[in-house]
Amino acid sequence: MINTIQHTIPHQQTGYFSKLILDYLHGADSLKPFYKYAPNLTAFEEVIKAVQQHQYDRVVLADVLKKQYQNIPHTTAVQNNISLLADDKTFVVVTGHQTNLFTGHLYFFYKIISTLKLCKQLKETYPKYNFVPIYWMGSEDHDFEEINHLHLFNKTLTWQQDKKGATGRLATNTLKSLFKELKTLLGDSDNATSLYKTLYKSYLKENETLGAATQYLVNELFGQYGLVILDQDSAALKQLFAPIMEEELLAQKSNDLVTKTNAELVAAGYHSQAYVRPINLFYLTNNFRERIEYDEVNKQYKVLKTDLVFTQSELQSELAAHPEKFSPNVILRPVYQQKILPCLSYIGGGGELAYWMQLKEVFTHHQVHYPMLLLRNSVLWVDEGSCKKMDKLGVGIKDLFRNTEKLVVEYVNRHTEHRLDLFAQKEQIQNVFAEILEKAMAIDGSLRASVTGEMTKLTKAIEKIEGKLLRAEKRKHETAGTQIRNLKTKLFPNNSLQERYDNFIPFYLKYGNQFVERLYQELDPLNKQFSVLVASKVDLGKDKK
Repeated sequence: MINTIQHTIPHQQTGYFSKLILDYLHGADSLKPFYKYAPNLTAFEEVIKAVQQHQYDRVVLADVLKKQYQNIPHTTAVQNNISLLADDKTFVVVTGHQTNLFTGHLYFFYKIISTLKLCKQLKETYPKYNFVPIYWMGSEDHDFEEINHLHLFNKTLTWQQDKKGATGRLATNTLKSLFKELKTLLGDSDNATSLYKTLYKSYLKENETLGAATQYLVNELFGQYGLVILDQDSAALKQLFAPIMEEELLAQKSNDLVTKTNAELVAAGYHSQAYVRPINLFYLTNNFRERIEYDEVNKQYKVLKTDLVFTQSELQSELAAHPEKFSPNVILRPVYQQKILPCLSYIGGGGELAYWMQLKEVFTHHQVHYPMLLLRNSVLWVDEGSCKKMDKLGVGIKDLFRNTEKLVVEYVNRHTEHRLDLFAQKEQIQNVFAEILEKAMAIDGSLRASVTGEMTKLTKAIEKIEGKLLRAEKRKHETAGTQIRNLKTKLFPNNSLQERYDNFIPFYLKYGNQFVERLYQELDPLNKQFSVLVASKVDLGKDKK
């Protein structure tokens, strides 16, 4: 098992989280009107009672899942969880994500594991109920440029694909050339061989579409924990959601409700995350996913960028016959999810929680349960090599989130034989000029500006000398300065959080399945702190000053 030490720090000390999320974590009064439940374990008793007041078609849900899993070898844990969904004492915890190539960024793993762990905690606290972790697979998203690449070993692998439409329906046979490049990058270790085999089976051997491949891969990675993967692209599920979609087409109520909430958010000092439209639905085929708009002048509905036009009655008939051709956007997708699932909590990133907070009144209007919102775990994984460098350079855990050049300067100041600041000299000059100013003012008050200006010039000259002293000393410690910068670049690639840039593959190559197992052991979705997992026995808890 990997040796890891977990450190936690407040989210606000990282500098990477919005005011809205920080206020949510601290329970700020200004944000309370925009969500329903405080994010803590005891509040789930109230959430369970609320979900019990709603009706769900569990038979349809279980039937859809059985069909979606019929070609996927799955564990007993997954099978049991699907069966449990038929029981009205079973509730779910959900996280959602697009069908990113090879799962996309690292935070996908943290979303899933947060969901798994919360179900475990809920079962321990409320043993008479069942709790099923669900990954709501956003296979209908059509932003291909957002999901078609990953960063791996200082390279960007990009999937070239001309066809447009829902990404989950895209054919994966065009990935063959990318797999050749991937195989070279992975190497020939045991973990590399095992991972390549899993990825090849998922995308090229066993499945033909990105949605099916994603479900297969995620099941391979997390099936042992009982994770249930639900593809939203389902005619049967959309049939259950059709009444809400019909109202959206005819009454366009979401726009008014969200616009009102957006104004309230702005008045409270926040900004809106997602853009609301008059009609928050797309028309979906195998070849495109385009917005539906109402033409007030001609009294007809148009599918943008196509020749498709419907009268109201024609569109209602189309929805009744083919609900699978209608796809909710970011505003209605959460409502779709909650209409289908007996969901207690949605676990997402900061941006996701922000747009959920725009939607509370939409849920109220449609009489759909609004869940508890939980911020997923965020993790900085510090490998053993980085640990050794941190220990050598005197960089502590919290130091990692500080300005890089300030860390370099502090290192230089700790290791120089000289005092590099000229504070005492500047203080002496200020005292001298204070005496000069006193004499000048006694003679002529108009001399104040001249004396002050000369003092400012001299102070700036001394500060310029200070800079030269520091630069000269930096040159003596150039190697250490470069190491600090390289360390920060490695752990914060592209000046971003590691989890928002890196893919899981390098970690899996090094640790194999232990990477997932260790995350599962360490993470706690109810711990409102940022986690730093140090893969070493080196104690880096004390920050160096």
